[in-house]
Amino acid sequence: MPTTSEMYERGAADAERGEFNPFYYQHYYYYRQGYDSVRRRHRPRFHLISLFIVSVIIAVGVMVTIWLIGRRGPAAVAQPVASPAIVLDTPTPSPLPPTSTPFPSPTPIPTPTPPALQVGRRAIVVNVGNVPLRLRAAPGLQARVVGTLPAGREVVLREGPVLIDGYTWWRVEVGNQQGWCAVVTPDGMRFLEPAGQ
Repeated sequence: MPTTSEMYERGAADAERGEFNPFYYQHYYYYRQGYDSVRRRHRPRFHLISLFIVSVIIAVGVMVTIWLIGRRGPAAVAQPVASPAIVLDTPTPSPLPPTSTPFPSPTPIPTPTPPALQVGRRAIVVNVGNVPLRLRAAPGLQARVVGTLPAGREVVLREGPVLIDGYTWWRVEVGNQQGWCAVVTPDGMRFLEPAGQ
């Protein structure tokens, strides 16, 4: 089984090449971390901001132009000198203020939501490497160890989740044995994933 750093590098390399492995992304935490970190670096951040700034500059330019035209008044018309003309003083209509066009709000890019664990469903042990997952008599790091679960072992979820010692715990059943195992670490590492996903 690849090490955590190898999975991270594999995820980063796949993101750089524009490839996506849904199995690795869903089942390997460090693959997902590497993939997401590269995708965040390549995401265009200033596209909408620059579009907004250009739109504001254009709108301000239009408003200033309308204001200057309104201050100058109508263009003077040359009158013939030979015959006197009656000049009527007509008020200049004030320019209408520009209407603001609302900008469309950016559409969020959905992120894949990991499938949820549920009581009565099956789950598979993942992300443990060569060290098996400990099965304990009760939830908590101080509880007695009653067994171990190797990577790839399928279990049935019987009770949970319970948050103790910073870990999320589930009571699982394997054959005729039951016990509690840590499923999510304080930093978000997952040791159980729903089976058949």
